[in-house]
Amino acid sequence: MNKVMLIIRDGWGYSEQSEGNAILHAARPFDRYLLASTSGILLACHGEQVGLPPGFQGSSEVGHLNMGAGRIVEQEVTRIFSAMADESLFDSAGFRRIRSQLERPGCRLHLFGLLQDEGVHAHQEHLFQIMRYVGMRFPDLVQIIHPIADGRDTPPRSFISFYHKLLDTCRELRTARIGTVHGRYYGMDRSKNWNLVTLAVRAMIHGEGRRVDDIEAAVREAYQDETTPDHAPMSDEYLKPMIVQNYDGMRPGDVVINFNYRQDRAIQISKSFVDPECPSFDPAAHEIHYYGLTRYYDAFRNYLVEPMSDDASMRNLLGEVVSKAGYRQLRIAETQKFRHVTSFFNGKRTAAYDREDQIEIPSEFDPAVFASHPEMNAGDVTRELLSRLSLGYEFIVVNYANCDMVGHTGDYDAAKAAADIVDANVRETTRKAIEAGYTVLITADHGNSEEMIDARGEPKTSHTINPVKLHVLSENLDVQFRRDHAILSDITALILRILDLPVPDEMVSRGLEETAIRRK
Repeated sequence: MNKVMLIIRDGWGYSEQSEGNAILHAARPFDRYLLASTSGILLACHGEQVGLPPGFQGSSEVGHLNMGAGRIVEQEVTRIFSAMADESLFDSAGFRRIRSQLERPGCRLHLFGLLQDEGVHAHQEHLFQIMRYVGMRFPDLVQIIHPIADGRDTPPRSFISFYHKLLDTCRELRTARIGTVHGRYYGMDRSKNWNLVTLAVRAMIHGEGRRVDDIEAAVREAYQDETTPDHAPMSDEYLKPMIVQNYDGMRPGDVVINFNYRQDRAIQISKSFVDPECPSFDPAAHEIHYYGLTRYYDAFRNYLVEPMSDDASMRNLLGEVVSKAGYRQLRIAETQKFRHVTSFFNGKRTAAYDREDQIEIPSEFDPAVFASHPEMNAGDVTRELLSRLSLGYEFIVVNYANCDMVGHTGDYDAAKAAADIVDANVRETTRKAIEAGYTVLITADHGNSEEMIDARGEPKTSHTINPVKLHVLSENLDVQFRRDHAILSDITALILRILDLPVPDEMVSRGLEETAIRRK
């Protein structure tokens, strides 16, 4: 019986451009061996080729969804644009409840989420369209916006330009204004740093934080005078909560919409509004009506867009096919990418399939200090994975998060170190896996660390639109590609072929079906 291990080097894109390429300039002896000795192939992982609008950068969510599905998955950013264009979103059961609540005297609408146009966790146009729709239906209703500054999937100090676009929309609607601002480090934590989330929640609910009259001036002052938790120059991601002018918090009966659609970084802050068992739950939220753009977790019910996992187009995913065959599978990553190798890889399903083990290696370090700790917990991931090889899993997915998470810091030298750490761990994992009879596929979900300087010569912290490499190593099989490029979702059918399992009709990405697979 054939066995497969899929190793995902998160954020390890492929580019021959030298400047700012931390991957290219790292030592990475194992990767150099792969490039010289295996017939790798380039996989496109951005834009329409992974279900995003044209030109949009890929992401870990998008990449894992496509690899797990074996088809181009229409992403939520695209689905939401469509639902707004035909107004089906505004006619959803959730939005009908919102309209009913907004009709009550004294009710105000609060909107919060990531203010940016890269579409990784949110898109500002979704915010603007909700604002305009509500302004049309309720012209006298007060709308209070709580933008979250990015600086991670956007340039590190780009918030002011996005803020001005928000101001333009507020001016269109005479009753819209800005209540608070904070960096995503606080309100979008996913590492169970509840103290960070609490600061964001109390700023929005109670108006607690540094009070400012001029947001732009306050942000520029922070750039000049403050530093990040890792003592780097201040960037948008780490802007501390600011309370704008006389904003006095949320009132009983107010409606709140989180316009972020990606789940992993929306869970903790959502629980802070709706789950009394949550460490950062605020009792004042009992009297606030909270909604999210998507279903952030299974028990969350106040969502506006139907879950992707309930869509008939997401049947017969890779994990499901492997499970139905009676095979055992393992998904393993540290906290930062755990939901990617589990829920996202499974089409945003949150429950494991039968015979699927899901192992989360706790992330030891605060994401703010990853540049000082480029090793993250890669070694722990490797040790736990290798300790489980004897358990006889037929299919294993492992993610090494370093090149993405450290790449997001913008620290070039730290990213080079991260690449070497991942390289060493992938080499050890691959060697042991091959000894255990696995065919090993090594790839990535998107690029990041291979392009760390932007066109202006400034540090780049966001993902890229570069392709990623796919390498296949095996002692048992000879795998020969017949082309030099494909798309990310083409991997899936190849994995099933190696496992000697039928490829379901729903897996329409067949760009590698001509790949020759022969037993040695």
